[in-house]
Amino acid sequence: MNENLRILSLVFVTVLLGSCKAVDLRTDALKNKNITNAEQKGKTLLIEAKNAMGYDKLSETEVYEANAKFNWTGIWLMMPMNAFPGNNNKELQLRFATNSFDGQVEYKEGSKEGVIQGVQSWEGYKRENGSDYLKRHVHDRYIWGLATSHYLLEAPVHLPDADIIRYAGKKDVEGETYETVYVTWGSEEPNKQFDRFLVYINPITKHIDLLEVTINDFFLPMPKGMQHATARYERKETSIGAYLPSNVQIQLKGPKKLDNKVYSFALSNYQFDSFEKELLYPLEDVEYIGFSKPND
Repeated sequence: MNENLRILSLVFVTVLLGSCKAVDLRTDALKNKNITNAEQKGKTLLIEAKNAMGYDKLSETEVYEANAKFNWTGIWLMMPMNAFPGNNNKELQLRFATNSFDGQVEYKEGSKEGVIQGVQSWEGYKRENGSDYLKRHVHDRYIWGLATSHYLLEAPVHLPDADIIRYAGKKDVEGETYETVYVTWGSEEPNKQFDRFLVYINPITKHIDLLEVTINDFFLPMPKGMQHATARYERKETSIGAYLPSNVQIQLKGPKKLDNKVYSFALSNYQFDSFEKELLYPLEDVEYIGFSKPND
């Protein structure tokens, strides 16, 4: 058997063995209710992190953009999981409307150079290179990819507003001890409607270094064992004083060593309010819903 296929098979077996049970990100201390003032302590930590990273300054902008370059681990390129096909080691331009799920990706090189895929109030659209024609479509892959990338960048703005926030105790990751906060909606226990987050906050910098997540609405049907990932962040200070991600590494399930990833994406050349917001709203008949979902 080809070595890559053998490894891929082992990954699938490992994942499927744990696929029957919903992912529960709560720590034992939280599940056993051994933490006092968990709600207030958790919310305080999230607000401190938001301010320490300067996300209050990001909230004051209307739009922003950044160059992005994705890098996929070889065996994962063999699976249909890429939300932006053709992006591996190719430069993209991401443009987002702050405090929303609205944005677009433009391919800057490769066979799709000049193609723009966008999402506006969860409606998808596409514009080919050099064309004025805007094609409407419901393409779950791009809609999911844009909304998810957008949320991963802006999460510190929105997490303090979640319905359920609980301090979850300290956790060690590769020699670093983090304060963790559990965030979700609907019910503290796992449910099918809402995702769950375990936020890892560096106690010295107050920065969010890792975000462990569940993924209920992936654009492809996935076993429960694969509805669980970790985003590991590297951050740099931007021109507005906000420490935004310079590299995001996506790992399957919980935190792993730095060299263990499904894919990563590097972000550079952030610019704020550098284009007209209307650029992200070409669909005139679509109602603006901002940071909401159609069923909210």
